[in-house]
Amino acid sequence: MIIANWKMNGSKELIKNWIDVVSRDIEINETKECIFCPPTCYLDFTGTLVRKTSKGIKLGSQQFDSELLAPLTGGINSQMLVDIGCEFVIIGHSEQRIHVDESNQILSNKLKTAIEMNIKPIFCIGESLHQKKANQTKDILIDQLDALTSSFVDKCIVAYEPVWAIGTGENAEISYIEEIHSFIKEELRNKKNSTNGISVVYGGSVNLDNYKEIYSSNMVDGLLIGGASLDSDTFTKIYNMS
Repeated sequence: MIIANWKMNGSKELIKNWIDVVSRDIEINETKECIFCPPTCYLDFTGTLVRKTSKGIKLGSQQFDSELLAPLTGGINSQMLVDIGCEFVIIGHSEQRIHVDESNQILSNKLKTAIEMNIKPIFCIGESLHQKKANQTKDILIDQLDALTSSFVDKCIVAYEPVWAIGTGENAEISYIEEIHSFIKEELRNKKNSTNGISVVYGGSVNLDNYKEIYSSNMVDGLLIGGASLDSDTFTKIYNMS
């Protein structure tokens, strides 16, 4: 799967142009999902455009709040996401963990709620540069994966995004990516006693220069693309040539 995460970028015009180009040039492969996660305020607009293309692009949200009935000002719940056609939601992104201080319990609640509403979570995990240099990467990942109970494992996509590589232009060496993905899959296997149906995708400054090497690894099941996905031609090339 190839996932476009626009973060806090975009406008109606930019999204329309992106959908026009991608839907025209992309060669959808049913075994390789194409997922677009625009900013929350543009989800409904994007969903309408995506449905008109009938091209197989799937809509994902960058966030949601787990409580269905809480009167949370500014909140968006899973029922709202379903109502506008979202099939995926990003949960546990490092920026949310850092700036919103999301705990494992909060993340576990979000995972449970999303799955109950048939929205597939893209569950992000990853270590900071300080943690990597201190050889704490695997301990950090184990702790983050605690939010993912055995009953959730095969209902999620796990996205490994080393925090030190997000938006920095830095990227992990392929040997490091394979080592960490192998470790994650082993941890997931221990939770579920099986890796069937479990996808582990990679994110962190994925671009035209490095996507082929990363995606060609049998340890990598897809790509979560940030800044490079803003350019429709770049995203289309990465999708078509992966």
